[in-house]
Amino acid sequence: MKKIRKSAPRGRGGRVRAPVKAATGPMPKGPVEGVVSAHRAGYGFARVEGMTDSVFIPPFAMAGLMHGDTIRLTVKRDSTGRFSAEVLGVAQRGVRVFLGTVEVEGRVAWVQSADRRLALRCQVQPDDLNGARHGDWVLAEITRYAGPKGDARARVTQRLDPDRPVELSTQTAIARFGLPADFPPTARLEAEGWGEEVDPEEAARRVDLRPLPLVTIDGEDARDFDDAVFAEPHPHGFRLIVAIADVSHYVRPGGALDDEAQRRATSVYFPTRVIPMLPAALSDHLCSLQPRVDRLCFAADMVVSRQGQLQEARFYPAVMHSAARLTYSLAHAALFEGRPEARAQVGALTGRLLPLVDLYRALLKARHRRGALDFDAPEATFDIDREERVKGIVLKSRNDAHKLIEECMILANVAVAQELAKRRAGTLYRVHGKPEEEKLDRLLSTLAALGFPAEIPETVTPRDIRQITHRLGSSAARPFVESLVVRSMPQAQYQPANIGHFGLALKAYAHFTSPIRRYPDLVVHRTLKAVLGVPPPVGVAYGEEELSRLGESTSQLEKRADEADRYVDLFLKCSWLRERLGQTFEGLVTAVVEFGCFVQILDVAADGLLHTAALADDTYEMDAGGHAWVGRHSKRRLGLGERIRVVVTNANPVEGLIDLELA
Repeated sequence: MKKIRKSAPRGRGGRVRAPVKAATGPMPKGPVEGVVSAHRAGYGFARVEGMTDSVFIPPFAMAGLMHGDTIRLTVKRDSTGRFSAEVLGVAQRGVRVFLGTVEVEGRVAWVQSADRRLALRCQVQPDDLNGARHGDWVLAEITRYAGPKGDARARVTQRLDPDRPVELSTQTAIARFGLPADFPPTARLEAEGWGEEVDPEEAARRVDLRPLPLVTIDGEDARDFDDAVFAEPHPHGFRLIVAIADVSHYVRPGGALDDEAQRRATSVYFPTRVIPMLPAALSDHLCSLQPRVDRLCFAADMVVSRQGQLQEARFYPAVMHSAARLTYSLAHAALFEGRPEARAQVGALTGRLLPLVDLYRALLKARHRRGALDFDAPEATFDIDREERVKGIVLKSRNDAHKLIEECMILANVAVAQELAKRRAGTLYRVHGKPEEEKLDRLLSTLAALGFPAEIPETVTPRDIRQITHRLGSSAARPFVESLVVRSMPQAQYQPANIGHFGLALKAYAHFTSPIRRYPDLVVHRTLKAVLGVPPPVGVAYGEEELSRLGESTSQLEKRADEADRYVDLFLKCSWLRERLGQTFEGLVTAVVEFGCFVQILDVAADGLLHTAALADDTYEMDAGGHAWVGRHSKRRLGLGERIRVVVTNANPVEGLIDLELA
């Protein structure tokens, strides 16, 4: 009989004011390292790997520390039972470049950090002002941190316009997260050295896919086209060809291009700018599968059953000629909705592309049968004017054309991973581990508080997680519950040890389909070519140690890119809200904390703080379970998952903070 993990019953009993919660979990005995998260009130917290609760840093211990610093500390319990830090020193500074404003006092100039959590004021020598004047917004690089030798010092690296929030946020993110914006001349020259057209002799040595109507389907603003698809009926179901840009032919190990691609590991996409992994000569031109030009590619040629199961696959270098560059909206209108104007725009290709729709439906059924998770929250897109200001925010959901390409790419990634595993060839797998028991217990407790009790077997499967949200059907609470489930999951990462992909319910998975913008895909291309007998330097048999190093570095750099993207996203949402102070929005309570609750503004998909000090209509007390604030007289409940109306009272783009009060 299966052991079942059950959600705890909802708390009953008296309601009290929120106590300081005692820390849970083991306390490290010796010195450890933690990352500082500073609060504008002067105190902070340290996030220590392996600890569930953050470690409190009192204001006096924050002296000389900044948000993002990695510190050495010992952990103890204070009089309230929570974890508290004794700071031993700074292991690594988290801030090197910061956004600030210039203050000139007589002959002395300073740069004051715009982010109050940094509590940073650096002296600037006149020669280091770089033309900046009093009141200017600037990026400043720290040249000396505050210490026994004196005040912190900095030099101005760039002046910025605070009335252009898109440019301001993008440049700040590039500096803040250390994104390498410019390519060294050696890398650019190596990329440009391949010319502008495919080498005809190389094309003649490859499988010729030019007669087939392969097409790319991407977003409206895409410039680097990694993948093209073609499907046709087959006696056993469908034949699917996924043709991927052959970056490994051009980017060779040991060259300047490869060194720079490793240093970046991924392209970073901002609303009006891309920080590419490869120079434009390759990413936007020679490698990109542009329409109506010859391009070198690496093909996954697969047979798929009508039940969506992979039957066989072969892989080969090829040359292709994209028949069309379709957008998701056009492909959806033409292939799925059958709109006459869209089909007229696609033209004679329409009939050749329709087998993709039948293939997609088969793959989607197979995905559901294996129990893969399928969360699809809308994403915010920004309407930006010529002055780099946000005119509007629209939440867009993916259509079936997005999902068609996603399923084709997943299948190609699976086929490659299975081939490499079968051949026992070392490579980088994209892995996603099972959720931790503690996080699952916390999820079940939260679901119970929401009135959605659930049970999960001790040996959890993706299907068990999926059933939690599927029971909600089209309930208004479903997106929020899905977000709770996502938070309980570990992050996917790259490594040579294949442990499978929990979220996709797959035993083997490797990224193969985006080598223009992801370095692990380039590694997979090289290892697959080595298996197929392509000699070095194009085919590469990596050793375990090298793969482990690459897996760790690319996972960390992917995380850096995600953080930069989130910073700009929240900055722009706050900029838009700052122009709408006093307006009322629909919100959803997403977290209940000791000092209030966080509320997601649904029209913007950004969380703001509803502080207890802003609850002026009643005296609020936290319920016994800690999942809601309840009005003593009105019995009004501000609990997880509750929909409420809120007024935006303040929005700080630099710090990503939004303050709310009840409407």
